[in-house]
Amino acid sequence: MQKNKDISLAKELLKGSLICAAVFTVTALLFSFIILKTNMDRNNYFAFLVFTAVLSGIIGGFSAVRKKRENGLAHGLLSSALPSILLLAIMSIAFNGFSSFELIPAGLCLCGGAVGGIAAVNIKKQKKIKRKTR
Repeated sequence: MQKNKDISLAKELLKGSLICAAVFTVTALLFSFIILKTNMDRNNYFAFLVFTAVLSGIIGGFSAVRKKRENGLAHGLLSSALPSILLLAIMSIAFNGFSSFELIPAGLCLCGGAVGGIAAVNIKKQKKIKRKTR
């Protein structure tokens, strides 16, 4: 029983990680295309990157924890850990080395995952409470 529970948790976390990475990739490409086509200053890209990291973390954390009723913070963080590591790796390659400046989007992606996980658990609990009061 415990082994099946662990496998389903791992599947949910992996699903959340993949959704987080997919949302990040799509929105980053979309913002890159917008910046390219509108001739915006490339310095604005960091603001878009931060927004994309937070948004993808929230969506990934929410989707990973959606079926669970507990540990939203931990599971949300775990679901956004892999995309954050990938983000750090890609940014260090793109900027020719690692700097502490790159920790901001990765950390915000983790925070977004935690917020998404907490929100998913609380929404699930609120629905359960409303059903009991009827």
